[in-house]
Amino acid sequence: MKTIFLIRNNIFIGLLGLLFFTACEDVNSNSSIQSYRVYINQNLNQYAIELRTMGGSKTYTEVIWNEGVAAIGYGGVLVIHGYDDNYYAFDMACPKEKKRTVRVQPNGAGQAVCEQCGSVFNIGYGSGNCVSGEAKEALRRFRVSVQASTQGDILQVNN
Repeated sequence: MKTIFLIRNNIFIGLLGLLFFTACEDVNSNSSIQSYRVYINQNLNQYAIELRTMGGSKTYTEVIWNEGVAAIGYGGVLVIHGYDDNYYAFDMACPKEKKRTVRVQPNGAGQAVCEQCGSVFNIGYGSGNCVSGEAKEALRRFRVSVQASTQGDILQVNN
């Protein structure tokens, strides 16, 4: 009986460890955009009201400590409330141009556009894939979560 209990616990611990290590996997392991720290922690009702509706987006291009924006990646962060009611975040640096200052911008139709090369990326459903233009890879993605609190929903973006 004790042996069965130990085997069951070891299997549980092994599965828990596997889940832990795969949950933290970098979704951008093949991205050519440099990996820079990202940390945004904002109250949606106070600092990001535009993200309350599906299709709404917000860009972060500078650190604002008192608003919970501590790190903004390589080219800035673009967050969208997707059409599937999930939140997605991307580095704004165009993967074709690979410069911090050449940023994609949301066009209000679930896409982000690079003004330099003309590449268009699908962001409305979270893929970040290039749908037209010269870019050969998707936008760098970041982890996003929304936590309920007594002060309102808290958006968290990190890598």
